[in-house]
Amino acid sequence: MDSMVYWIWLSLCCTPGNKTFASLLKRFRTPEEVFAADNKFLSEHIESDHDAGAICKKDLTEAEKIYDFCLTRHVGLLTYADERFPDALRKIKNPPVLLYYRGVLPDFSSGLYVAVVGTRALSSYGRKVAFSTGHDLALAGTTVVSGMAIGIDGVAMAGALSCEKPTVAFLGCGIDICYPEVHLTLAREIVKRGCIFTEYSPGTRPIGSHFPVRNRLISGISHAVIVVEGGSHSGALLTARHAKEQG
Repeated sequence: MDSMVYWIWLSLCCTPGNKTFASLLKRFRTPEEVFAADNKFLSEHIESDHDAGAICKKDLTEAEKIYDFCLTRHVGLLTYADERFPDALRKIKNPPVLLYYRGVLPDFSSGLYVAVVGTRALSSYGRKVAFSTGHDLALAGTTVVSGMAIGIDGVAMAGALSCEKPTVAFLGCGIDICYPEVHLTLAREIVKRGCIFTEYSPGTRPIGSHFPVRNRLISGISHAVIVVEGGSHSGALLTARHAKEQG
């Protein structure tokens, strides 16, 4: 069995953003070791009943299907153990087990990464500042990071792409789903030079609870976060709080 199947299996068992994977990292070196471990031991050391139940089933069927999908659709897989995996994401509180990606994989060991985020309901001021910020950062050699959402995110990424520089996007859905659909052209432009990532498995729909979890990766990969514009309950402020916690 290819070791990548075990990584996919573990990612399916560990709810994104919770403590399960971080807890397993303290006790096991590989997903194969988790798979071979005693179920009673696993149940006693995993806080989430949902995750413990999934791991104790020891079922690789879905993981094998996803691996085949990634191979046939040319979807990249970047595991926590891969030397190319961004070290910045290894250091966050609850790191992802793996990342699915499309595009040109960045060298995360070099360069400056800055997140530009904000409200979907942007003003004319927000649109102008988001575009110019994305453009100027990219022109200066910085990689712009965002969530590819409607509003500030998309405009900032368009600004970076306008000077033909790479950008990095993190999705709150599967790599095979373009959300929002109106950003299909934007997504295609991103993967020409940059990269689109997600920790959610192919086929995962973009439900609301995924995006706050996704935001920890946007801030985690970045050296700084710029909030262009957002209301008091904006997800962009959650990204800023993650950034503060992550230093």
